[in-house]
Amino acid sequence: MKRYTLVLMFLVVCPGILSAKEASDDPHNLFSKGNAFYERREYEKALEEYTKILNSDIESGPLYYDIGNAFFKMGKIGYAILAYKKAQKLITGDRDLKSNLAYAQSLTEDSALRLPPQNSLIWLIRLPFGDFNLNTVASILLASYLTLIILMVFGIMNPVFKTRASFPFYLALLLFLMTLANFSTRYYTEEALTHGITVVKESECKYEPIDKSTTYYTLKEGQEVLVLATRNGWRRVKRLDGKLAWVKKEAIEEI
Repeated sequence: MKRYTLVLMFLVVCPGILSAKEASDDPHNLFSKGNAFYERREYEKALEEYTKILNSDIESGPLYYDIGNAFFKMGKIGYAILAYKKAQKLITGDRDLKSNLAYAQSLTEDSALRLPPQNSLIWLIRLPFGDFNLNTVASILLASYLTLIILMVFGIMNPVFKTRASFPFYLALLLFLMTLANFSTRYYTEEALTHGITVVKESECKYEPIDKSTTYYTLKEGQEVLVLATRNGWRRVKRLDGKLAWVKKEAIEEI
């Protein structure tokens, strides 16, 4: 009788335990717990909760933003900039994010080594969609393309409609071309090129991927580079002033 009682108790209690565990692992609960730790200035515990969310293959701009804030409070400027940069891909136009990123970058020792200013044409191309992330721009591009196709089909089927719809057609064409140019330039810089952030205080960059090689220059925490290749524990990097070198893999985290 005792055996059956124990089995019955297990069947009743076990689902409750599993439900409680599932609730504790819910991303919203983890995010709330992380924020609570952050408010109590327990930044390492906050990062533990945020990391659990990332480990469940969930990403969001606000999540990376809060991760960046926690790293910044801990004095880890490199990791803070890395998180802010990841957030920027998802919430491009957020003003608080831009402000925090700019301030964190201003604290790096070699803050002058930044991305070169855009030329006037690139700036003009990106201006109308500056606050949209790449996925949103891709959606606008697809919508404008489908609108063009629909207008063309109706124009072929009905000459009267073609005459009346000439203005909407050229408007859709203009939107399509502008969005295509914006998407192309941003895809190249944000996706085709691999950017990385220096996450250690200082790292020597060598002419060759061996420890005994001559040091070419030194990267400081928070500096951004282009990652060209990774091989045998080394990364081939290009500094934003064009200088190429090899650096230890753990010194650079890809955005």
